[in-house]
Amino acid sequence: MEKRKNIATKKSMVVQFVLLGICTAGTAFSQTLALKANIGVCACWDAVGLNVYQILGIKVGTVSMCLHAVCVLVQFLIQRKDFEKRKILQLPYVIVFGMLLNFFYYNVLTFEVHAYAAKVLLVITSYLGLGLFLGPMLLLNLITIPSEAMCNVISGYAKVDYAKVRIGLDGVCIAASLMLSFLGGVSLKVREGTVMGMLLLGPLEKLSMKVFEPQIKRVKDIK
Repeated sequence: MEKRKNIATKKSMVVQFVLLGICTAGTAFSQTLALKANIGVCACWDAVGLNVYQILGIKVGTVSMCLHAVCVLVQFLIQRKDFEKRKILQLPYVIVFGMLLNFFYYNVLTFEVHAYAAKVLLVITSYLGLGLFLGPMLLLNLITIPSEAMCNVISGYAKVDYAKVRIGLDGVCIAASLMLSFLGGVSLKVREGTVMGMLLLGPLEKLSMKVFEPQIKRVKDIK
């Protein structure tokens, strides 16, 4: 009986990590659609990444890796001995995610989009995809995104509400992006697409989690 239980557990974990891989790739591809539209991105990190790419030529996914690595470092500096070893897994995850962003943006989506209507359609498709893939990823709860984990750690350490810390981080990224746009002489990356994302992404994630919750539960309870 114990052996059968262990086999079932291993099978469940394999399926969960396969699903994580699919959701990660889907999220990265969906995110690059908004990058390609270039009328504002929801993820403020990407706004900074696009600015840095235009100014210094460092790829968006690479900037994302570096920023998330800083988030892991901040967690370690705050928690020290309380820093859980499994959190190190955040690093290989964001490296893979950054590589996928670079691959899709620079090697797959090589076409140019000129019509504004097409750009809006790309942004909407992007957020639909993000909602679709982020829902089950959050339900799997295998990997914590470093930026969210850092905000959670800061929230606990400073005794400040998580939502306020998260909004503060987004505010810093938006300010940095605007400053880079003006000082670097490049186009604005915080635009109407950013507002669309703020309005659409949360509800879409919530809907996706509601739809996929029974399926993810079955995967976790494989026997």
